[in-house]
Amino acid sequence: MLKGIAGGTAVVTGAAGGIGAAVCRRLKAEGAHVVAVDLDGDALEKLAVELGDDVLMVSADVTSEEETQRFFGAAVERFGSVDMFHANAGIEGTVGPVSQLSVDMFDRVMRVNVRSVFLGAAAAARQMRDQPERGRILFTSSLAGMMGNAGVAPYVASKHAVLGLLKSFAKEVGPLGIRVNALCPGVVRTRMMDSLEVGLGELAGIDGSALKAALEAQVPLGRYATPDEIAATAAWLLSDEVPYMHGEMVTVGGGLWP
Repeated sequence: MLKGIAGGTAVVTGAAGGIGAAVCRRLKAEGAHVVAVDLDGDALEKLAVELGDDVLMVSADVTSEEETQRFFGAAVERFGSVDMFHANAGIEGTVGPVSQLSVDMFDRVMRVNVRSVFLGAAAAARQMRDQPERGRILFTSSLAGMMGNAGVAPYVASKHAVLGLLKSFAKEVGPLGIRVNALCPGVVRTRMMDSLEVGLGELAGIDGSALKAALEAQVPLGRYATPDEIAATAAWLLSDEVPYMHGEMVTVGGGLWP
């Protein structure tokens, strides 16, 4: 068992997706009280059946300040504290060249991928600074936050922005005893990756399976990560096993970076 997780309360956004659900499973297995937040209420119900007791499901819009305050309040009301917060919600947006993408789509990607992290970080900091035991925060960025890729400029820009937020936020909350880090996965077997394979394949003039093979060939380990593998690193960063890791951008890319 990882130190510092059992008995603590963990709030995870984007909890019904591939990585989010895997993180919820791992933290629950480590003994945490889990608050799973997602806009998809039906998917949350399925996760609730899987995870069983001691889990609070909250259907909420993470881009809303009021909704963010609501799910943090629900976590504290149910379990008494927020000891771990994983700002994981994210969307890929539409694949295509910048000249052909809509402003509305760009704005939506930035709202979900950046605004929600800002709102969650602010709410977590306010809650944790007043607790006897401070807490740990984790942002989900991506290897796309460290490099560029044609066809996914809004997503890439949003993940770069998450790392920019991390760099400043870490300077602010470190002196309060709150740790924050960012997780930067590479290619992971999730619904989002399925969607990107189709879109990027069309852009390249090949089918999704051919694009997947090409992407896997670029990874030194030769395959996509599983959500559980990403969740293992997330749990480690949210634990007390690494008390001096703060403001770090932790890549989990099978050797794809650098």
